[in-house]
Amino acid sequence: MTRVLLLDGLREVPPDAPVLRADDLGVVRGEAVFETMRVLDGRPCFLAEHLSRMQRSAARLGMVLPDGFEQLAAAAAAGAEDAGLRLTLTKGGVGFAVLFDVAPETVAGRAGVSVVTLELGIASDYRAGQAWALGGVKSTSYAVNMAALRHAHDLGADDVIWVSTDGFVLEAPTSTVVAHVDGEWVTPPAETGILPGTTLLAVQRATEVRQRPLLVDELTADVALLSSVRGVAPVTRLDGCALPTEQSLALQASYEALLRS
Repeated sequence: MTRVLLLDGLREVPPDAPVLRADDLGVVRGEAVFETMRVLDGRPCFLAEHLSRMQRSAARLGMVLPDGFEQLAAAAAAGAEDAGLRLTLTKGGVGFAVLFDVAPETVAGRAGVSVVTLELGIASDYRAGQAWALGGVKSTSYAVNMAALRHAHDLGADDVIWVSTDGFVLEAPTSTVVAHVDGEWVTPPAETGILPGTTLLAVQRATEVRQRPLLVDELTADVALLSSVRGVAPVTRLDGCALPTEQSLALQASYEALLRS
């Protein structure tokens, strides 16, 4: 099932219909912003949080998020029992929504993922001092993210945790990283330029998660990757070493209950 709706008039178009011009800067330069969220029982989950982040991302790219995305999301999600929903706005001014089936590998990831660490090539404080580097912006410039995931697959793993040159945890290509350290959940601070996670915000409604610098060497107990459609994915193996998942599975249960509340 794929459903495509345009922001202009909330019109549904065939999934294979062209909706972008070839000279749209969203295509030519990757200057577009997007948000992906889970849909349950016809409801886009945590829509307000996603739209708030989308608005901030758009502003950083010199764009203005137009009115109507809330209505667009609701119209696209109507009648969907369990699906994914992606909202996009290009610098060419085209807004659209795509409702899609959740991929089998995404569902499988809820049972656990194997992960490798990859050095991103920057210090942990680099992006915080370089506004032009677009730290914390969710744009469609995802080529590096996808290349990292392909590299992980080539190594026999499912996902990646990016680390800094000075030994700190940053984020995953499409997820926020949390780790259970000394009896508490911790996550890298958004001030490092990582993407502020909407799933993290949701998890924090049920479980305290402290933001602080997180050393790679601290990833020895439960680790989980948080993302909107996959949810809480326990990390079962990290760089070939098995990790416990008891705390991660409890966190996942709390999050799934929150989704359905």
